[in-house]
Amino acid sequence: MIFRIYVSYKKGILDPEAESIKKTIQNMGIECVTQVSKGKFFDLEVSDGSKHIKQIEKVSKDLLSNPVIEKFVITQIK
Repeated sequence: MIFRIYVSYKKGILDPEAESIKKTIQNMGIECVTQVSKGKFFDLEVSDGSKHIKQIEKVSKDLLSNPVIEKFVITQIK
């Protein structure tokens, strides 16, 4: 079983890279893009996900994200 953990900044946290990308898009003449956000994801393969979801949550919170400025979402992909 594979879990994908998406990590991104919480609402209200400044992301200079995303702002720079948005400005570059606008400088390219593309006006329809009003907001850019970015993040990262991790795929964790486990032997039996239903038994280990609490451990996946712990890894996501304690290792893969910074809970002060980031949020995470866990999805099952396989």
